[in-house]
Amino acid sequence: MKKVILMAALLSGCATHSGVIPEGKEGYLILLSGGYGFASATDLKIAAHKEANAFCAGLNKRPETLSEKNAQPGILSDFSEEELKFRCIANPDSPAVSGDAR
Repeated sequence: MKKVILMAALLSGCATHSGVIPEGKEGYLILLSGGYGFASATDLKIAAHKEANAFCAGLNKRPETLSEKNAQPGILSDFSEEELKFRCIANPDSPAVSGDAR
């Protein structure tokens, strides 16, 4: 159990996370960075989209991706990065959108 806790602490210490940042009039930005190969670009992309989904769901909406940048570790960088710009739009399943105002 101690090994699991130690590994989780090490992994979380090697990543940075911006949270949801308002950008522009109706847009939002999420920035994720995984340190030194501990988080792949795919892992960061999935995490950013999950966070956008959860954020918009809290507003009873769904996310619409405006732009996305994903960087793999390379010669000049030791870590993966993900930048997701999105906005929250009306959920088509919502009664107010579908016209069903029962």
